[in-house]
Amino acid sequence: MIISLNVLIAFLFSLCIAEFTISEVIQFSKKIKLGDAPESERKIHKKIMPNLAGIGIFLGTMVSYFAFSDYSNVLRPDKIFSIMFLLFFVGLKDDIDPIAAWKRIVLEFLCAFFIIYITNIRITSMYGIFGVTDLPYWASFLLTSIFIVGCINAYNMIDGIDGLLGSLSFLGAICCGIIFNASSEWLWTLLCVTLTGSLISFLIYNWQPAKIFMGNGGSMLMGTLFACFSLRIMQMGHIESPYFTITMPHTIALGIIAIPVFDMLSVFLIRILRGNSPFKADRNHTHHHLLELGLQHWQATLTLVATNIVIILFAYFVQQTGALRSLIYTMLLCVFLQLFLFFLVRRHRSHAKKNNFYV
Repeated sequence: MIISLNVLIAFLFSLCIAEFTISEVIQFSKKIKLGDAPESERKIHKKIMPNLAGIGIFLGTMVSYFAFSDYSNVLRPDKIFSIMFLLFFVGLKDDIDPIAAWKRIVLEFLCAFFIIYITNIRITSMYGIFGVTDLPYWASFLLTSIFIVGCINAYNMIDGIDGLLGSLSFLGAICCGIIFNASSEWLWTLLCVTLTGSLISFLIYNWQPAKIFMGNGGSMLMGTLFACFSLRIMQMGHIESPYFTITMPHTIALGIIAIPVFDMLSVFLIRILRGNSPFKADRNHTHHHLLELGLQHWQATLTLVATNIVIILFAYFVQQTGALRSLIYTMLLCVFLQLFLFFLVRRHRSHAKKNNFYV
């Protein structure tokens, strides 16, 4: 698909809607003192911060998408919107009046069930990994449900510093849009374009120092979208373009969502090893470690965005090694980067203790 005037207008339309909505949400939240309060040590901000920017992102993306989408018979991404409405408002409810973690997980699995049932977007093949190709329907349904819920929580948990979730989502939307465009998936491309416009408006207000947070409503929206984007890319299989070729879409999809997913897995592992609940909040996220090393919010954000780009490029260039090896190599890179960061943090803490000892 060649970038048309309609696509450009859709992009600008979503940007304007999101910018207007977010600016109004900031003013309204300040007026009634509604927002995220720094009630615990893990909170980085020092005052009540408006945290309903997800409203602007949601409206900017969806209104612009529906205004410019056609009504062809292809698989339409808007089939997932009815479920995303529910998840979005669950997130908004959690922003205003926190919901118990187990209730959120139950609702997320319920929404994952309906996404798969309504759209039939699911993991259908293991690409020959361990000799498995096509999955039985029950296994496909179960694996896809876990994948969707995992993405929702991964994107929710990575939202910890100014600009981070918005920037990672912005990068992901561009990458997914390029892939969908190469596959002539017009409606999926349009959704990525309108999402990109909304995220730019959000980042204007969320870049350090942030004036507003995305909130759980926005982060759950991002998690749902990128779970569906990844599943759709995996469903498309071999993708040919004059500029690139994708033979292992599952590896590319992993590269796009790698930072939130591996941050969540590492945090869960640390909490479990310490005998805590996986959902007990702490300061063991990747971005917390980068801040501990002395980086500012914007520096930590750009570091993780640059790392995400490296992972995506690595995933692209190891495709020729095969389905299993390309996946393993990409996962090993992510694990290595996490371990390298842990090493830097331990070294930093060790030096800090020595300096305090001799003072």
